[in-house]
This record gives sequence, structure tokens and C-alpha cells, in this order.
Amino acid sequence: MMRLKMAEQLLLSLLLCSLWSGLLWCSSQFLLKKFSALQQWPALYWCLLALSFLPLLPMPELYQHWTVPSVLLLDTVTSVQALTAQPQHPSLTEPPVDTAFYWRLALALIAIISLLSLWRIVRQWQQVQRLIRLSEPLNKAALLNKTQLELVPAEFEIRQTQAAISPFIAGWSHMVLVLPTYIAGMSEQQRQLLIAHELVHLQRRDPQQLLLLRILVALCWFNPVLRLLEQAFIRSMELAVDKAVLQQQPEQALLYGQTLLCSLKQSQAEQMPALMPGFIQSNASQSFYQQRLQQLFQPVPVLSFWQKWRATSLLCSTALVLNVGCAQLSFSSPPQEWVLPVGKVPINSFYGEKHPFRKNRPHQGLDFGAKRGATVKAAQKGKVLIADAKSLNSRYGKAVLIDHGHGYQTLYAHLDGFYVEAGQTVEPGQPIGKVGSTGRVTGPHLHFELLIDGKQQDPAPYLKL
Repeated sequence: MMRLKMAEQLLLSLLLCSLWSGLLWCSSQFLLKKFSALQQWPALYWCLLALSFLPLLPMPELYQHWTVPSVLLLDTVTSVQALTAQPQHPSLTEPPVDTAFYWRLALALIAIISLLSLWRIVRQWQQVQRLIRLSEPLNKAALLNKTQLELVPAEFEIRQTQAAISPFIAGWSHMVLVLPTYIAGMSEQQRQLLIAHELVHLQRRDPQQLLLLRILVALCWFNPVLRLLEQAFIRSMELAVDKAVLQQQPEQALLYGQTLLCSLKQSQAEQMPALMPGFIQSNASQSFYQQRLQQLFQPVPVLSFWQKWRATSLLCSTALVLNVGCAQLSFSSPPQEWVLPVGKVPINSFYGEKHPFRKNRPHQGLDFGAKRGATVKAAQKGKVLIADAKSLNSRYGKAVLIDHGHGYQTLYAHLDGFYVEAGQTVEPGQPIGKVGSTGRVTGPHLHFELLIDGKQQDPAPYLKL
């Protein structure tokens, strides 16, 4: 039952993540229209990605009006009325439908496709490494100037490939710049612009960022918004790199544009690695390259620190509102089957039974014939309202009252001791006390009650007796 509950909650949380990431995506489009400089800030999309998984975090518990049913405070002679078996839950009149198989099947299907998507990333990584192994090493001292040599790590390599691809930089800790042979037909200035572009990727750690992002997108294939975030991140990354390259040499804007068009013409999309950042992106559209060329001659305003702070604050504030707004969902709807409070033990008295000890009044719960000191467990997740011998009528002795949300409460009476205290949140099956004989009893046992909207109901249909 616990595994089923976890599978159900996880699937619902993943669905909520997909819906929430869609709202974040729409919000980002509004911000991009208002602040065009955000197009050159790739960190925005990492912020959106992190906020997309917010529904997976534990929800805060908001203040709720916890109430103790009045029937638990009065004496049994005046509180127990004639038994009227009016079912208030579908499981009292209809047999429960076992949906565990379908929840597990859906979760298994998602996991299998995620693993297949991850394997595809592994295959792409292997293709990149194979391309690097087949390329020829070049003397980096002959290609880089003194300033560039000081910026790159000592183990940094430059290699040359015969494939008609865009220059790209790959690796995780050991970085390699791969240059195609066709750049030999370019001018020295064009080659330096290409190399400068890739070195900016190296300094910004773009290969590592892109690899992590694509792993997340592969694992969360069921969320189409993450793929949009990935594509937007790549566009923003390239725009930011273009700007960084020309920031120190704005007079090279025309030559840079010509180099971009030349590389785009020489590169063949089917041969280009899809896993690493490069001067040319294999899956980029024509409109993206038009945007890059326009930026060269119509620079976007610089994004100030305060604009970044305002955009981040707006997104985080919206996310906080969602988290607080969903806090009421912290207690899920009660399932049709609950945890046995003391396991498989005999039932001494069922719900509705009459006995002279109770002056022939109907019994309002189940009496489990457990031995003194046996562990009593919470029937479901909830908040402990009472864990003492004074708050309820004295006939209950030491008792624990747990509120499960949606009007459902459970009572555990005649205890010998407590493992919990009032205000504590408990999970299904968590120990809360020990069986005893406190209060008005004839011997050690657990008196268990189920209350719905303050009225006692038969707990038997909810339990596997």
C-alpha cells in the first residue's frame, strides 16, 4: 500500500511539474518581450529549470483549523446515539477497485523510456569521443596567441577533423577543441574569430552545462517544456558568446557575420555532433541565425545587475505563491484501505455491537485484542492533535487523536504509553504508542475509532481484517 501511495504521489507530482513548467515558460516569454537583454542571459533558463521541479519539494503546512470531535469529550451514555448505518464513503457500499497495477505500470513505463533516452545521450557522447579520437592533434601554440594560452588549461587540446562540421569544444574535465579542415581556406582573422568563439564557450563551461541540461531533458522526456527550455538555452548561450567575442573588437562585426555564413554553408547538419556547443548548431532554425546576424549590427542593451535581480525575483516570487497555494494538498485524499494499527490480532468487539458493559449502547469502534505493550501504529499519514490522558473523556484513558485531512480522523485509546506528541506529523505505519488498559476497560486492548466530519464510522471496510 505504501509503494502504491508513493507511485501515485510521484506521478501526480510529475504531472504538476509539467503544468507548472508550462506556466513558467509563458512567464519567461513575457519577460523576454519586456527585457530584450534577457535573451543574452542563459542563467535565466537554469532558473526556470530549477523552478520547474518545485512541485517535487515538500509543501509547507499552512495553518488549519484543527478540531476535536465533541463526541470524544462527552460521556458515552449521552454521546452515543442509536446506530444508523448511513455509509459516507464509497468503500462502505462498493468493493474497492485495485488500481495498484496501473499506477506501477505507468511509473515503470516512464522509467523505461527515461532510461532509453539516457542511453541515447550515452550513444551521442560515444560518437563525439570517436570523432575526437579519429581527428589529428594540432599545435595549440601555433594557433593561440599568448593571452589565449594563459587562459586555457595545460591539458587543453586542439584537434583537426576531416568531417564537414562546425568547430566545437567537447569534454568534461579534459577539454578538446575540434576544428574542421575547411577553416584552412578562411583568412587568419576569421580563424581567430572562430577560435575565440570556442574559447568563450570553454571559459563559460558551456559544454558541461549543455551536457547536464540534455541529461535532465532526457530523463524528463514527458515534460515537453523542458525541451523548449533546452532550445532557448542554446540560443541564449550562442547570443551571449557572440556578444562576448565582439565586445573587445566591435569593428570585426562584419567579418564575424561573414565567418558565420561561411561556416554555416560548409557544415553538414547530419555530421555535426548534437551533444556539444559549436559555432553552428545542427538543429537551429534559419530565424535563429538571422537573429544572430542582426545582433551583430543592432546590439541588444546590456542587462544590468538590477534587471537580472528583478527578473529572478519575479520568477521566484511566483514560484513561492504556487508552493504556498498548493500547501493544502499536503494531505492526500484518504485511500480505500488503511494500515492495521496493531497488525493481525483478534477483534474482541466490532462496530455496532451491544454489551451490558456499555449499557447496551452500540460500540463506536473496533477493539483489537492485542497484548499489553504491543506497538500501535498510525493508520495513515496525518497530524497528531492529542497524545495524553486528559484532553478527551476519561473513559478513553491515554489516547492519541490523528487528523488525516478532508474530515478524516482516527482515535487510538486505552494506551499504556506514547511515541508521539501533539503537533507532530506521522507517516502510515509509524509507531505512536503501546497497547494498555487505561481508562474504562475490562483488560488490555486497543480501542480504534474512525471519525468522518466528527461522526464515528465503521472502520472495518477500510482495513484488511
